[in-house]
Amino acid sequence: MTIRKVAQRIPFTPSKTQAALLERCFGDRRFAYNQQVEAFNTYDKETNPKPAYPNVTEMKNANKWLKDSPIPSNALSNAIMDFRKAQSAYFRKTQYGKHRPRFSSRNDNIQSFRNTMPIRRMEGNRYPLSRKLGSVRIRKRDRLRYPIESLSSWTVKRENRTYYLVLLFDVDVQSKKPAEGRIGIDLGVKDFLTLSTGEKINYPNRMKTLEEHVICEQRKLSHRRKGSNNYLKQKQAVAKAYAKLRHYRDNFQHQLSHRLIEENQFIGMETLAVRNMTRRAKKKLDKNGKPMRNGQSRKRAMNCSILRDGWRGLMDKISYKAEWYGRTFIRVDRFYPSSKLCHECGHKYKELVLSEREWTCENCQSRHDRDINAALNIRDEAIRISQENK
Repeated sequence: MTIRKVAQRIPFTPSKTQAALLERCFGDRRFAYNQQVEAFNTYDKETNPKPAYPNVTEMKNANKWLKDSPIPSNALSNAIMDFRKAQSAYFRKTQYGKHRPRFSSRNDNIQSFRNTMPIRRMEGNRYPLSRKLGSVRIRKRDRLRYPIESLSSWTVKRENRTYYLVLLFDVDVQSKKPAEGRIGIDLGVKDFLTLSTGEKINYPNRMKTLEEHVICEQRKLSHRRKGSNNYLKQKQAVAKAYAKLRHYRDNFQHQLSHRLIEENQFIGMETLAVRNMTRRAKKKLDKNGKPMRNGQSRKRAMNCSILRDGWRGLMDKISYKAEWYGRTFIRVDRFYPSSKLCHECGHKYKELVLSEREWTCENCQSRHDRDINAALNIRDEAIRISQENK
C-alpha cells in the first residue's frame, strides 16, 4: 500500500461578498509572510545571526485586526512554513532557491492561502470552506475524483482573475500491470521528443498559436505608459496569455507522460543540464576591442526553444509517475555521446556537428537519423546501467 499526494484543481466563481472575503484572506496571508521576510532582512552573520521571527500569536497581539480575519488560523502558520522553506532553499542554493525570499505583493498575478485542517464532507454539490468563508459550488464536470474522506488540505488560489479550489488527497496508488515496451527518449530542438521506436513527437499547432498570442500581448504592453491604468490592465492580459500557454503545455506533457508509462515497462532518458545549456554566449572581442560575430543571436533563439519546450517538466513527470506505477526509469549521463555512436557497430563519429541530421557510419556503412540513433543508444545504455545496479 503506497499513499501518494494527488491534487485536483477546480475553477469556481465566488459571489461579490465571498470574493471580498477571499481577497482579505490573501492579504492577511501576505502580511504573515512579509513579517517573516522583514525579520529575515535584518539577518547578519556577525551582528544579528538569529533574527526574531514573529509567530502567529505575536502577530495577532500586535495587530488586533488580524484576530477578526476570516482566514483560518493554520493558514497563517502555513505562510510561516512557506517562508521557512524558501529560506532553507536559499541557504542550500537549490534550483528553486537562487534568490533571497522577497516580499509578496498585492500586484502578484497569483495569490493563494492553504488550509491543512479541512472539512471532510460535502453539502450536496457544494464544498464548505469554513463558517466565515462559506462554500464553493462544484460543477458536474468537475466532480471529485477521490473520496472526500481522503482530503488532506485545500488551497484557494487566484490566478489573474480566475479563482481555483485545489484539493489535495491522500490516495493509495496501485502499480499498473507490467508492460512489454522498452524505450529510449532523446530530447531535441528540431523535434521535441524522439523515441527509440522511430516515432517523433512534437507539440500540437495550438501551442504555436498560443505563443504568438503571448508575443502579441507583450507587444501591446510595450506601447503602454508604465504605471498607467492601461499598463496594469495590459500586464494582466500578458499574464493571462502566459498562464493559458503554461496550462496547455502542462496538460500535453501529462498526457504524453501517462501514455509512455502505460505502454512501456522500461524508460531510458538522458540527463540534461538545462541551466548550463541555456546560458548566454560570451562576447568575443577583436584586436580593436569591438565585439565579433559569434552566433549570439542563434544561441539566443536556441535558448528560447529549449525553455519553451519545458524539458525539465516532462522529465519530472515521467520520473514520479514511473515511481508511482512500478516502472523502471533510468537517467543516462549527459556526457554520454549518444548522437555520435553508431548503434549497429559502436563506431564513434567524432566530427558530427549539430547541423548534420543524418550521417553514414564509416565502419559498417549504416545510414542513421541523428535523433533516432541517439534514442537507441540511450535505451541500450540505460539497460546496461540497470543491469549493473542489480
